[in-house]
Amino acid sequence: MNINSLTSSSSSTTSLTGNATTSSQSTTATNAVSPVLQKLVQRVQTDMDATKAQLSSFGLLKSAVATSQSAAQALGKLSATSSADDVTKAVGVFFNAFNGVAAAAKTAASGTATLAASQAATRVDKDMQRALSNSPAMTDAMKLLGLRLQSDGTLTHDAKKFAASLQSNPAAVRAALAKLGQKVDAAASNELANNGNVTDGVSNLNQHNTGLTAQQKALAQAVQAAQAKLSSASVSSGLAAYAAQSKG
Repeated sequence: MNINSLTSSSSSTTSLTGNATTSSQSTTATNAVSPVLQKLVQRVQTDMDATKAQLSSFGLLKSAVATSQSAAQALGKLSATSSADDVTKAVGVFFNAFNGVAAAAKTAASGTATLAASQAATRVDKDMQRALSNSPAMTDAMKLLGLRLQSDGTLTHDAKKFAASLQSNPAAVRAALAKLGQKVDAAASNELANNGNVTDGVSNLNQHNTGLTAQQKALAQAVQAAQAKLSSASVSSGLAAYAAQSKG
């Protein structure tokens, strides 16, 4: 049942000269519509709350992807003069930032507002994982760095293996980090682009919210109309009763 059918179903209110029976029927019809309208109002509000929550989670996802991109770019800026502590710190920052994307993507994907937005968030997670596993060279780099991609999309880091690699072959570690950083930087750029998954998800949710706002406005008008007709029916019923008593 749509909003128009709901409002039209309550259009049988009588004129001020109608009889008490017709007025009573109209009042009953209006009362019958009101609970349905209230359920629709609650349903739309629940959907709007879910949309707002998922939009918020996409905001966090966007921030996480941007942070991961910055951390990835920092890996490419390490040089022969960078100390072991600087290199280790840069890897730690990247590790936390990448895992932050995985967590934020899963939160955004679990939103209930729209399926399209949830799917967009899932694609962000998958694309970022793919950046670290799409070639034998990247697999070798990950092994050298002591990094491993888990099934849930997060990274684990073998700190001892990384420290040993850094001590024995610092140039190879820097090259591996530069390769990793380049891949993740490119992946993040794609996700944040105007046609990227983050942008698509936000756009979809904004469009959904616009539609819900229009529905909410129409429902508010329908509720007001039902209330006005109920009031009119009550006046008509009172006049009919007065007329009957006057004739008696």
